[in-house]
Amino acid sequence: LQKRSLRMLEDYKGDYRNLRTEPLFLKHHMLRANQIYYFKLLQLIHRNRSYLTPERELTPAYDIRRPKRKVPIIRTNYGRQNLAFQTATILNRDLLELNFAVSISQFKRDCKTNLLCSALSFC
Repeated sequence: LQKRSLRMLEDYKGDYRNLRTEPLFLKHHMLRANQIYYFKLLQLIHRNRSYLTPERELTPAYDIRRPKRKVPIIRTNYGRQNLAFQTATILNRDLLELNFAVSISQFKRDCKTNLLCSALSFC
């Protein structure tokens, strides 16, 4: 559906198999369908202030790198859909450099820019 709308925006009349849509997503600043999940999840994290870590998780024994959140142990693939697991997983990623201290509108712009520039997608 997204690719069809991009072809309509570009007014492409040829064979649709010859048109590569990856550059068109960047040109029109559109998130792919599998990136919208992370966009909505990051908005939920910002709105609920889930990015603030509890005190017990902030003090590792050796503070060498940026502190990581503890990811809950899961036993099934169904557990990967848990909000606590997804929140910890996305906040531990190094390729997202987001500032949670800004307003929600600025956060949305930054988040969309980061997701467009990164290869992050929901699998």
